[in-house]
Amino acid sequence: MKTSWKLLLIIIAIAAMLVSACQPKEEPKETEETINVEEEPIVEPEPEIVPVNKYICPLTGIGVEQEADIKYRPVAVMIDNERSARPQSGITEADIVFEMPVEGNITRYMAVYHHTPSEKIGPVRSARPYFIDKALELGAIYVHCGGSPQALKDIKDLKVDAFDDLAGTPVYWRSTDRKMPHNLYTNTKFIREVAQTKKIEKDTAPKYFKFSDEFFIPEGGNGQKVVINYDKNYKVSYIYNNDEKVYYRQINGDNMKDKENKMDIKTTNIIIEKVGIKVLDSAGRLAVSNIGKGRGYLLTGGKLVEIEWSKSSRSGKTTYNNLKGEEIVINKGITWIQVVPDYTKIEFGE
Repeated sequence: MKTSWKLLLIIIAIAAMLVSACQPKEEPKETEETINVEEEPIVEPEPEIVPVNKYICPLTGIGVEQEADIKYRPVAVMIDNERSARPQSGITEADIVFEMPVEGNITRYMAVYHHTPSEKIGPVRSARPYFIDKALELGAIYVHCGGSPQALKDIKDLKVDAFDDLAGTPVYWRSTDRKMPHNLYTNTKFIREVAQTKKIEKDTAPKYFKFSDEFFIPEGGNGQKVVINYDKNYKVSYIYNNDEKVYYRQINGDNMKDKENKMDIKTTNIIIEKVGIKVLDSAGRLAVSNIGKGRGYLLTGGKLVEIEWSKSSRSGKTTYNNLKGEEIVINKGITWIQVVPDYTKIEFGE
C-alpha cells in the first residue's frame, strides 16, 4: 500500500512538471529606461551666409562693402619702366594698367587707381599725348612729371585735371635708394587730399567694361600664354594659372613683382590693342593711331579671342567688340591693356 502511495506521488510530481513546461513563458517587462529611450534629433548645420556686395567697382566689377569705397574719381599715374626703375611700386593696387611704347624703343605704364588705396606709386615719369587720351576717357586725374611739348600743350588746351611735379603739385617725394629720374613717388592719399582741396574730386567713375556675373571661359583659341616683343629688353609674357584663374606677368622671362609687397603681378584679363605708330621727330617721339578702328585680342580664362577696337575722339571711350560686332564680356578683376605697334611680333601658345 505504501508503495502505491509513493508511486502516485511520483506520478503527480511528474505531471506537474510537464504542465509547467507547457505553459508559455512570460516576456520580461520593459524597464523604464527601455520605454523612454529616444534617438537624438539630427541638427542640420546652418547654411553659410555669403555676403552680397551691393556696391561694385566699375573698373574691375569687384564688389566692396561700403559705398564710400567707390565714391572716387579714377587716378591715372604715369610709371617708369626703364630697367633702372624696376621693380615698380604700387602696381598690385591698380585696377587697370596700360602699357604703350615711347621714344627710344622703351615702354611706359599708366596705372589707374580707383577703390584700392596705394601707399607708394612709382617711379613717376612724364606725359605723352596718347596716354592723356586714355586718361580722358576714364575721367581720371592725370598724374605725371613733365612731359613732351605736345603733351604739356594738350593738358593746357584740353583743360585736363593733372598733377605735375614740375609745376609744384604737393603729392610727390623722392626716395634715396635710387638715382634721379627713377626715384619720384606719389600715393593715393596725397592725390585725394589735393584733389579735394582743388575741388576736382568726383564721387563717380565711368563703367568701362562689361563684366560677366560669374567666372566664364570664352570660346576661343589657346590663350594659356602670350609673348609680346616690344623690344629685346621689353619682352612681355603672360602665363595662365588654371588654379588661380589669373595670368602671371613676366618681363624678359622673369616674374614681375611689386617692390613694396614683393607680390607677383597678376591679372585676370589682357587686352591687346594693335595700332599704327610713326616717329615724329629727331628725339624719336611717337604718334600713336589710337583714334579710329583696329584689331586686337582678348585673353581671359586661358582662352584667346580676336577683337576689334574703336575710339571716336580723344575723350571718347575705347570700345572692344568681338568679330560679330558684339561688345566683349570680361571676367571680374584687374585688366592690363597692351597697346602695341601693328608690326610687333606676338606669340601665342602653351
